[in-house]
Amino acid sequence: MFTGAHRVRVDDKGRLAIPASFRKQLKDGSFVSVGQDQVLAIYPPDLWAALGDELRSPLPGPDHRALSRTLYPLSDPFEPDGQGRISLLPEQRRLAGIETPSTVVVIGAGSRVEIWPEARWDNYSADAQGRFTEFADRVISGH
Repeated sequence: MFTGAHRVRVDDKGRLAIPASFRKQLKDGSFVSVGQDQVLAIYPPDLWAALGDELRSPLPGPDHRALSRTLYPLSDPFEPDGQGRISLLPEQRRLAGIETPSTVVVIGAGSRVEIWPEARWDNYSADAQGRFTEFADRVISGH
């Protein structure tokens, strides 16, 4: 399970260091791609395979086609260099609104890791934290 939040710099080349606690859990076969809410996500192999299974169909419908055509072109294998950095593709950065250089927040989101532009994370997080009880009541209690 991925937990915690880390502020890291994205350099002029679009590289950022993934925190060691996350790198230790991300196995070969992980992928960096688009996530929900216009953020980037790092999917471990089991979650990436589950996504692939959901999108595998001999005759996909329009939603499957649209999701596949968004997810896969914006995907890149998770392959950190010797300093624990990954390079974000220009299209990934554009979609997520990540400038170079800048600061991003790399968060543990349970089953995956997410990469957020710092200002957008700060706004989202402040709102979500203020509504924690409301979300917990609806999600856990099923209201």
